[in-house]
Amino acid sequence: MRIDAMKHHPAVPWLAALVAVSMTAGLLRLGETSLAVGLIPSPWDKLAHALTFGTIALSLWLAVRQRWLGACAGAAFAIAVYDEWRQLYLPGREADLLDLLANTVGIVLAAVLANRLRTALR
Repeated sequence: MRIDAMKHHPAVPWLAALVAVSMTAGLLRLGETSLAVGLIPSPWDKLAHALTFGTIALSLWLAVRQRWLGACAGAAFAIAVYDEWRQLYLPGREADLLDLLANTVGIVLAAVLANRLRTALR
């Protein structure tokens, strides 16, 4: 699919919404299991955090037809904060400000990519 066709293709918002919802649900559900404890070793876990939350932010933006980038980034950040807060209460898990920072870096990079995509789609 050409990049300019992406803006008008009717499947893009639906597929992007499916990605965002699936990733968020999987993150929240699997994060409660013992599988999540030490799943990805440090320092690679920070890359996983950035990729996960960057993908959620970008997918949300695509799901709303490339509008409200700030709101999509804010929603991804809210999910990241909730996920870290929730880990305070899960056995074997720990909340980490460096994880939240990695999440934020991923969201910011996704916003930069979205701006470049928006420019390319014009």
